[in-house]
Amino acid sequence: MKIKLAMVLTSVAFLLCGCGGQDSASTANLSGQVSALIAPSTSSHYAASRFLEQASMGPSPALVAQVKAQGMDAWIASQMKMAPTKIVTPESMVNYDDQRDKPAAERMRDFYNLNLYNVLIGGEDQLRIRTSWVLSNFLVVSTRKVAEYGGIEYLNMLQTNAFGQYGDLLKNLTLSPAMGNYLDNNQNTKWQLNENFGRELMQLFSIGLVQLNMDGTPKRDASGKVLETYTQQDVIEITRALTGWNFVPNPTDLISNRNFANYGKPMIENSGRHDTDSKKFLGKTIPAGQSAAKDLDSLVEILVTHPNAAPFVSLRLIQGMTTSDPSPAYLQRVATVFKDTKGNMAKVITAILTDPEARAGDVYGKTSNNFGRIKEPVLVYTSGLRGLGCKVAIKRTDKPNEVIQSNNQQPLNAYSVFNFFPPNHRTQGTNVLAPEQKLLNSVEFSSRMGFFNYALQNESSLNDAGCDVAVFKSAQAVSDEKLMDLINERFFRGAMSASISKSLIDANKTLWNRDQGLRLTGSILDMAALTPAFGVSK
Repeated sequence: MKIKLAMVLTSVAFLLCGCGGQDSASTANLSGQVSALIAPSTSSHYAASRFLEQASMGPSPALVAQVKAQGMDAWIASQMKMAPTKIVTPESMVNYDDQRDKPAAERMRDFYNLNLYNVLIGGEDQLRIRTSWVLSNFLVVSTRKVAEYGGIEYLNMLQTNAFGQYGDLLKNLTLSPAMGNYLDNNQNTKWQLNENFGRELMQLFSIGLVQLNMDGTPKRDASGKVLETYTQQDVIEITRALTGWNFVPNPTDLISNRNFANYGKPMIENSGRHDTDSKKFLGKTIPAGQSAAKDLDSLVEILVTHPNAAPFVSLRLIQGMTTSDPSPAYLQRVATVFKDTKGNMAKVITAILTDPEARAGDVYGKTSNNFGRIKEPVLVYTSGLRGLGCKVAIKRTDKPNEVIQSNNQQPLNAYSVFNFFPPNHRTQGTNVLAPEQKLLNSVEFSSRMGFFNYALQNESSLNDAGCDVAVFKSAQAVSDEKLMDLINERFFRGAMSASISKSLIDANKTLWNRDQGLRLTGSILDMAALTPAFGVSK
């Protein structure tokens, strides 16, 4: 118990200070340890696993094998050709009144969680899913206000547009009834402006608050003061350009308070509500006499070609995939691709993942100290289940209609439009960007200390989820060292240090239920999830 407590406290300290990468302690070989402990830099398994920590919701044995066989470039190209995974909601779960029909509300909640996590864990188009996940963390819609069906359709929209032009994504985001409801643009008319969406479309979704150079550094005036990107008048003008959109009416015979926005259909133009006078914002003019659709085309063109769009959006995408605090040179290279292609997402994502700085760490030990990102709770969860070989989410034994899920972060369920963590959050006492560190709190660490042990308690549920039960049980039956070899391969890229391995083994020698199914594996994974070697992608 003393060993276990000491390890937890050490891991918490490492994670909170933003440290990452593999443990630098002794890598002397242990009995049963794989050869990767001696020379992981020569292992293509290491490089493929590291790459998939950036390009998917977590490495799985099958996906690692794919990348090793195809190569990273070919894998990216093949993933981008795949059709997007989408969730189809049964008609019976679309329209209901949650105040009059509580069972319907519970069924929809269970359907939402099951299908959402099944996509994250088992979707074949993992690069698209990871891209959609990254987009959802700064193009925020939350089911704290929007119905679950709206959340599903919003994710489907992100999936559809993940590899297209960023301008098209902004148009479809604007017409999304989920976004229209969340940021109130359905209430925005020429008689009564609602600035919520117009403001966030600039501040959070496209150009940000501060004027940027291509490398992400702020522009300043002669006195050194940072230059602002837009004014309040710009907010008013873009809001005027966004007037006139509303939900497609639902049939009058449907009694539904959960689909009043008709989430499955893009918002439509109501010409009588649209301001047709000219608008001028960000130094550009939208001519008078245009429809709401034409105004939308014009304003999106202004935003996507604005000097800030390329570095602002590129930084958000880099932060969500490879590193929280990219070097100015890395950001500038990616931003240049964005600018040159007017936001071609396929090319931008490819540039992010194939950049020399992103790939330098594929050689063990070559990653710079400033490169990497803390895994947010959802990625700890999905990478854990994918490492176990699970094909879908694991269902709870006490409530079989529900799935085991990430406790401290629910996808598409942020508390505000600013998401679970602000992109400009910095490590305490430093100038290092570390957005996901905002979620490293006592709730998260407490959750990690029991999550896998709970998830692995019922073999029937694990088998139903397609997890590699037999492989882990077989390794566990041979020896602790053999089990550690497998955990090393699946969760540490084959580069777990001897010190971590020995600590995990020693801490679980006297585990009271170590002989009960996979509880030993679960307990070890709970502790492993607290180590910087697992919790930080470097």
